[in-house]
Amino acid sequence: EEITKAFKHLANKYHPDKNRDKIDWATNEMINLNIAYTTITSQRFGDSSLDVASNKPQYGKQDNYDPDAYSTDDSEYSLSEEELTKKFVKIRESAKEGLYRYFQYGLYNHIQREKIINRGRYNEIVFIIRKCYHDLKGLRTVTNDKEFIEHFDVFRLMLFNFYKASECVNILDSYSNINEVEAYRLYKKGDDCLHISHKEIFYDRHNRGHFKKELVYPLLLEAENYFKGTLQKFTSSTWAVETKIKQAYALSLKNYIKLFFSE
Repeated sequence: EEITKAFKHLANKYHPDKNRDKIDWATNEMINLNIAYTTITSQRFGDSSLDVASNKPQYGKQDNYDPDAYSTDDSEYSLSEEELTKKFVKIRESAKEGLYRYFQYGLYNHIQREKIINRGRYNEIVFIIRKCYHDLKGLRTVTNDKEFIEHFDVFRLMLFNFYKASECVNILDSYSNINEVEAYRLYKKGDDCLHISHKEIFYDRHNRGHFKKELVYPLLLEAENYFKGTLQKFTSSTWAVETKIKQAYALSLKNYIKLFFSE
């Protein structure tokens, strides 16, 4: 909460709308501020104390991994396929419950999230997702089964990118610079497609009883195209940082659907 408050204070100070006599400088400052904010908030997932297998090797902080880099000595791995499946299902259900509550209480709306009761709810949900993230990080180190590892990593990366996307704070829609206006409009179109998609995946389908995959997948592709277009046309926009985060989340959702909702 302190970080978000500080970010908003600095954004109101450095935003191009507040510095119309030096737009280029202010835009660069705002981009740096966005990068700093997302870097700091991402560290919320960096605590290894929640790993369920901290005595096992972990791969890097940037989520780059090479399954073949791990030892394939079966004596190192004591969990059976059935045990791994049970643990994964438990972790996945816990994460899905947290994601469901995120939409149930409308916490994607930052104004709604700032209400006192919702601050606590959001922090609880982040804790659940963060714990699941670390549980999966530990679980992947107790097996050399590439199929299991793929499922763990796809789900884990999706959780991480969900959190980063949820922390994107939109500060002031600039109306003084046409490039900023157009960048925001293109970004917003992609964000709207992305919102419909992940709300369907984690909330609407559970209430309805079936999944509209035919709705979600095209929307995710459309979101990716909007984000790609934003980054191509407005590389130096203050919306570039948020766009990259949402683009990564859309891709991880697409990979999640491919793997977990295949025929």
